Amino acid sequence: MSRRIRTFEESARRESALTKEAMRTLLADSTAPRDPRGRGDHYRAHLADAHRIIETLQLRIKDLEQERDKIKRQAEYDRSLCVTRTTAEEARMAAARWMREKAAMLFEDEGGVPTPASEAIRDLPYPKPKWSK
Repeated sequence: MSRRIRTFEESARRESALTKEAMRTLLADSTAPRDPRGRGDHYRAHLADAHRIIETLQLRIKDLEQERDKIKRQAEYDRSLCVTRTTAEEARMAAARWMREKAAMLFEDEGGVPTPASEAIRDLPYPKPKWSK
């Protein structure tokens, strides 16, 4: 996008904002009473309405921010419960090694003397990786 087009778009946005502000001012002036005292009351009423609306919007923003923070905390908690595939694979392989060694130890004679059954268990292949290649 060229600089000239971007400048034109910015200029158009600026002019549009100025036009909207001028229309608001014109509308407020045209609805104001002719009497100077009434005019002050009129503008004060508009200001009071604007402040009420602003307070309402600020409360809504506060509620939305709290809801957003709650969702972020829940997402962080959910992510904390997850593990990576590599970590899961390492844990799975470690459990398989431990089970094989435990089974081999149970088949050994007293004093830890290996038997043909315990050696056959130790010679079993490890399981293939489930989540990695």
